[in-house]
Amino acid sequence: MNLSEWFYNQLQASADGFVWGAQQVPNARRNIRPPEALGEWTAARHIFHMVFYEQHIALPSMYQWLGKAFPVEGVEEDIAWGEGSDNIESLLAEFMKVRDEQIQLLAKFDDQAWNSTCETIWGSVTLSWVVSKTYQHTAEHTSDILRIALFWDSWL
Repeated sequence: MNLSEWFYNQLQASADGFVWGAQQVPNARRNIRPPEALGEWTAARHIFHMVFYEQHIALPSMYQWLGKAFPVEGVEEDIAWGEGSDNIESLLAEFMKVRDEQIQLLAKFDDQAWNSTCETIWGSVTLSWVVSKTYQHTAEHTSDILRIALFWDSWL
């Protein structure tokens, strides 16, 4: 299996699914806390979190396999939350921009890179593990967003 090609398809499809799911939440509900059964975060908070994670965790982690150091100091997500977090379409565009950068990096990795370990924020893991984590994380938040979009009225 060509992991670069496989992850290319999965990261693209999962990003498209996340954006589509976010767009299913009515505008009037995007910044309102959902019914308790659907979690604590608003749809906007999930979207902001995905942008933040992709920019500050996922992408820098992938660059470690290209010889770049992971930035130890960064912006705290809870502090950053709120700055421009109400512009959903802008956040979704930023998400797709950073995801596209990750997707473009995939072609730079060969079989050896995919299976080699590196010390990361998760411990010593392979590049395959890191990109799998990005895929899993996207699926998790896509599920959360779609639960808000689909079940809000059921829990009122």
